[in-house]
Amino acid sequence: MKISYFLLKIILLLVVLFFLGSYISVADTIVKSTEKESDEVSTKENEPVELSGDISELDIIGTWVNSEYNNDGRSAKVEYIADSDGTITYLAYDNDDGSGNVYKGTVKYLEMWTDSEGRLCGKSIVTLSMGMSWETLDRISADGLTLEVQSGTDKIDPNGLRYSIYYRQ
Repeated sequence: MKISYFLLKIILLLVVLFFLGSYISVADTIVKSTEKESDEVSTKENEPVELSGDISELDIIGTWVNSEYNNDGRSAKVEYIADSDGTITYLAYDNDDGSGNVYKGTVKYLEMWTDSEGRLCGKSIVTLSMGMSWETLDRISADGLTLEVQSGTDKIDPNGLRYSIYYRQ
């Protein structure tokens, strides 16, 4: 009698483990499916925004400077130039007078929006002619006179790494 009761417990335990294993397998499949859908969504989000109309009217177009960055290891002057083919040329200079190294490339916007404070925000990819590229966030003040830029982040933080602020020239 003791042996049959013991076997019954083992069989019951195996049944419970079987159903638990099935549940875990189903849960794992659901998680993997959700991750795949998330990847697909982020891929779609990383397609460039189709800029329509005259891109020279975009607030980012122009020259931006911050003299405090002269000889500071980051660009003191940046220019965003609207090209006739609808692209945006990016030029960054070591110094606000245009001297020092010049870094040339293109900017492709992935997203653009206006925040609750009326600031124009954008998420873009900057690609330099030499092949280096990075994702960046831009934020232009509501009055259009201040540009904040930060790379490698999902939210602009003035106290964070790679944060820069420029003023319209």
